[in-house]
Amino acid sequence: MLKNIFLLLFIFSWGFSKAQINNTLKTELQKSLSESEKKLLMEADRHYRNQEYMFSLNLYDSLAKAHPDNLYLKYLLGTCECYDAFYFAKAEENIKAAEPIRNKLPDYDFYLGKVYENNDKYADAIKQFELYLTNNLPDTIKGIVNRQIEICKNSADQIAKGTIATITNIGPPINTAASEYAPVLPGNESFMVFAYRGPKSKGGKQLLPGKASDKGEYFEDVFISQKKDSTKWGEPKSISPLINTTGNDAPLYLSHDGQSLYIFRNVALGSGDIFVSYLKGTEWSAPEKMKGINSNYWEGSICFSPDEKFVYFSSERPNGLGGRDIWFAQRLPDGSYGSVKNLGPTINTPFDEDAPFITADGKTMFFSSTGHNSTGGYDIFRSDFKNGKWGTPYNIGRPINTNQDDKYYWASADGQRGYYSSERKGGYGLQDIYLVTPSIFGKPSALVVLSGIVYFDDKPVEAEIRIKSKHGRKDFLGTFSSNSATGEYLLNIPSGNEFELKYTYKGMSVVENISTVTLDSFATLRADANLYSEDFIKNTKIDTIQTKADIGTLNYNEFLAKYGDLTADSITFKVQVGAYRLIDNFDFTKLLQLPPVRRQIYDDGITRFTLGEYKTLKQADVMCKQAKKIAIKDAFVIALYKNKRIPFEELIKGNYFKRQ
Repeated sequence: MLKNIFLLLFIFSWGFSKAQINNTLKTELQKSLSESEKKLLMEADRHYRNQEYMFSLNLYDSLAKAHPDNLYLKYLLGTCECYDAFYFAKAEENIKAAEPIRNKLPDYDFYLGKVYENNDKYADAIKQFELYLTNNLPDTIKGIVNRQIEICKNSADQIAKGTIATITNIGPPINTAASEYAPVLPGNESFMVFAYRGPKSKGGKQLLPGKASDKGEYFEDVFISQKKDSTKWGEPKSISPLINTTGNDAPLYLSHDGQSLYIFRNVALGSGDIFVSYLKGTEWSAPEKMKGINSNYWEGSICFSPDEKFVYFSSERPNGLGGRDIWFAQRLPDGSYGSVKNLGPTINTPFDEDAPFITADGKTMFFSSTGHNSTGGYDIFRSDFKNGKWGTPYNIGRPINTNQDDKYYWASADGQRGYYSSERKGGYGLQDIYLVTPSIFGKPSALVVLSGIVYFDDKPVEAEIRIKSKHGRKDFLGTFSSNSATGEYLLNIPSGNEFELKYTYKGMSVVENISTVTLDSFATLRADANLYSEDFIKNTKIDTIQTKADIGTLNYNEFLAKYGDLTADSITFKVQVGAYRLIDNFDFTKLLQLPPVRRQIYDDGITRFTLGEYKTLKQADVMCKQAKKIAIKDAFVIALYKNKRIPFEELIKGNYFKRQ
């Protein structure tokens, strides 16, 4: 899943990393080393040639401490320190200390420029890169150095633009001295799934999956943390033994309702593919390989449009514009995805593009790129969807982006919070997860987040929830499910349309309608769905407490005063706001600030439209007064027993009530 941009930058055909190991300086150094130190130097040089800079760093550091006056060791140590933000300040000190022997180090000016860039000294970095260009360099290297100069100019420009957001390291227990990155969350932000690479990784250090070795590395695992409150997270743990293997496993995307988790998996030496796992009650299923997306090449990031008609993913497959590109595919009638196409030159560049994320309203894409006007490593960019296409992306700037890798942006539906991972200086580990406020700059998302619980015979169930738009010009259609253990569901509903939601379980359905035609801001609504079998209605017995009042002698206000706070099993109250034979005559737009409207056809053929569902008359009365004030002057409260209307008189005569 990961690919460090530095490794891409310095894999030169003429052996750039090898050129740093000067044989003359090495021979002079070896004269002062013991036999054990010579072996240490040999191992450090081997890692360095293989561009395994973090392995060679510790070895060179050990030698440099034993021989503090050797400038060649300081230089090698400093070049290794360029690859870890924790050492940037020290890297500049060590490389500058080697200035007396710079004539023996052909790439000294490049590395000094790079360490200046790492420490935000962009004017100094540009001067150093330009000095390096005066050497006789291959055209390939000149292109890379000129790109570094461009990055420095981009960085200086972003700093001049000022702060656009606040970022906060979310800290322990999620962030540790290991690497934590790629955060994904459900729409209600109740938990976070993220990638972990460190001592807790399954299999420990390995040379290959299943081959443990102290000289190996930790592989990626998927971890999860439950949210405790607005700022604190619970102790992370491995998400599931069915998901984590001894190979690389990392989260890519979590559906808005938190029921589908897409992961990257590479259990051997293959390219790596995208899998999906489903939440069954409280357990995650064994991951299944996605159909229609994976190829013989690397695929490592994925996201969906809100209605899941389109999937966006990153791939290294041929016929792209660079190493990694963002591609998209359309959902086919069988539920798979096909007709894969490159997203094109507006988004993709000759460099790498990765980690796409589509906001809940479908109008904005965030992605990471080493191209465009990147400020170094991967930067996060934004593109807005207008007139049927993705617009020219722009760098979202400081303080979010740095000259290190900044990736895996996730934004809340209301645009107020975001999470992403960065290798910036001052973190707990190589990569940390950060909170961004706000996450979407400018006009907030215009959509409704609808949540609730589906009940069947008063028990939560896994029901089918089908949503469809009424205006074909803005077609929106999708089928979702509530959680089998809790009955909970979570849906994003875009603005500018009217929608029908149908809840179905065991052949029984209830329909609800909602309008977002005039919506221009973010809103949250809740709607529970109650379905009852005929046997349940027939056989359920209700425990009651005898009341002394006679409903026949009371008007509505008196009844409200005496019984407004009483409850009864299977009794609910709703606010009726309309009754029509032709449902098109009902105007939903008047009720945008109120709970979603539910409709039901009665035996007389008339469709009644109601708001909310309440346990007490007093609760319903509050909503009724609000409806009258905002929109419907003749709104009134109705009572229902097991979803069937019942006269108020029967509430007393039938002795239904009991005290709370």
